[in-house]
Amino acid sequence: MITFDFETKSYADLVKVGAWAYSEDPTTKVICACWGIERESIQTWWPGKNDNDLMPSDLYDAVTNGGTIEAHNVSFERSIWMNVMAPQYGWELPTDSQWRDTMAVANYYALPAGLDRLATVLGFGGKDPEGGRLISKYSKLHLKTAKPEVPEEDFEKFVQYCVKDVAIEQSVSDFLGDLPDRELPVFQLDQTINLRGLYLDAEGIECAIKIVEQRSERLTKEFRELVGHNPTQTAKVKEWFEENGLILDNLQAGYLQDLLDEGELPSGSARRALEIRLAINKASTKKLAAMARQRGLDGRARFQTRYHGAATGRWTGSGFQPLNLKKGDEGMDPEQLVRDIMYGDAEYLDMIYGDAMEAVAKASRHWIKAAPGNKIYAGDYSSIEAIILAALAGEDWKVEAFRKGVKLYEYMGDKIHGLVAGTVSKATHPAERQDGKTGELAFGYQGALGAWLKFDNSGRHSDERIVEICKAWRAEHPAIVQLWAGLQSAAITATQSGDLVKYRDLGFEVVDDWLTMILPNGKRLWYYKPELRMIRPRWCNPETKTECLHRTCNHQLQPQITYMAQKEGQWRRVTTYGGKLTENACQAVSREVLVPAMQRCEDAGYNIVLTVYDEIVCEVSESFGSEEEFVNLMEGPLPDWAKDWPITVDAWTGIRYKK
Repeated sequence: MITFDFETKSYADLVKVGAWAYSEDPTTKVICACWGIERESIQTWWPGKNDNDLMPSDLYDAVTNGGTIEAHNVSFERSIWMNVMAPQYGWELPTDSQWRDTMAVANYYALPAGLDRLATVLGFGGKDPEGGRLISKYSKLHLKTAKPEVPEEDFEKFVQYCVKDVAIEQSVSDFLGDLPDRELPVFQLDQTINLRGLYLDAEGIECAIKIVEQRSERLTKEFRELVGHNPTQTAKVKEWFEENGLILDNLQAGYLQDLLDEGELPSGSARRALEIRLAINKASTKKLAAMARQRGLDGRARFQTRYHGAATGRWTGSGFQPLNLKKGDEGMDPEQLVRDIMYGDAEYLDMIYGDAMEAVAKASRHWIKAAPGNKIYAGDYSSIEAIILAALAGEDWKVEAFRKGVKLYEYMGDKIHGLVAGTVSKATHPAERQDGKTGELAFGYQGALGAWLKFDNSGRHSDERIVEICKAWRAEHPAIVQLWAGLQSAAITATQSGDLVKYRDLGFEVVDDWLTMILPNGKRLWYYKPELRMIRPRWCNPETKTECLHRTCNHQLQPQITYMAQKEGQWRRVTTYGGKLTENACQAVSREVLVPAMQRCEDAGYNIVLTVYDEIVCEVSESFGSEEEFVNLMEGPLPDWAKDWPITVDAWTGIRYKK
């Protein structure tokens, strides 16, 4: 095992441009490298240390003999090795299969990703605080206070900081071990996907940025004329609104949109100022600018997703966050929208689409495209979480409905509104269908009124009516309601006893410092440092109108599971319950359906460039494959534990990513 770490300097901003573009920047230089082989003494290297800068012999022998190389956040070390060390110093490149990532292992066990916090949580002490000063002073050359050269008196400190990082990584590795055998191929596939990268439409992105800047400049000018302050002067802007009869909690886009949607604001300068402030929020170029910065020399942005970023095993976004790009309108032609934006006229976009900023926002996904001569295949599992929820719970009637191709949202729309089966459709009863969709999304994981309002705050239904709808949904799904209770009880019992406790196809067991949930295929989810605490049950059971509306509960204190987790940027103790455990299980099982499909697609030559929750996106040559073959690869064969589930795929082919 080779534990490795680089320290570097650059005029490029690593946080803004990402590891790959940072490593390609001509100003990026290596200050030093440190490594430990098989836990022997840690070695060091820096430019000019030896008579030549060739790869040190011990490291060369270990790498060329197939030694495993581990780092923390391996995307950085790999990028530097490939784009700096290999071309500048002739260092031998490790193979893809040689790399391991202690951050990936931390993600797998639902521990903090950052090395400093991870080491602290595991009891190894944090990183050397001196390192932060050194990095700010010598590595971040884009800062005015940074110095281009490291003087002798600080250089040794820098090297020792790097040595300590390697030692901490070794301690983490010894404690956590490697990924399980079943997960190693998944991690390696993740590395292949991230190194392949996403091809970006550079010209289109620049045109979109110019449109936004034009419109933002005009809006800012109008806002200053109306309010007397710049939109960025938050305190003064809020004070102006108060003077004009509008007290604001904050100036976040979602909050402002809710105020405008309520339709109760008076007309006049305050309302117009609010509209402008919201439009300026929409006009932000942050996402577009991130795309432009993180695009590599070959037009591709790399390391945009993170393996096991969610505790359920799903990938999460990184970089410019491709998993969170705004969706376009269904049926809108991506190529036409892109052409209209590249025409470069905001007024024209206003005329065609109603709002230039909204048009640019709806094109967000279309800047990801196939490289010249290539095309995209994308496939998404249809209602997979709902199918898995019904199957895990034993809600057999619903599984059978999926098997027969019943349209779930329409079906639930009929139920909610007491209509004859088959009445509701997207074309004839859009509002009723939307209620069916909202109910399915809100109630499946033990949500009630609050959950409904997160998906639909249109005000079409009173709170009392939503409570009635929730009760009706639960009456229609007794097995799912029982699943919530069963999983919560099993988890509590396992935490108390330490024994394996099963409920249907899921199980709970304490392993060392974790409570684990065992999925049908044997994979585990990990909950660190579980404790039972007597807590008033969270509001989740609308027995009465008052209870539901006021989010109170008259029940006695009951044991509830708590554990340590990263939440809202903090490592803290959180509480879980039956509905949340059910959600964890469904999303994790969905991932276990997705992963073998990803491997089948990759093996068949469908080069994956992105996975978005339950979707696979591939980029292949224009003459390769077929949509039918791609769908067949995604749909099966399903594993034995899921072989009877009615899982289907919706797929499309095109030049630009569009879902």
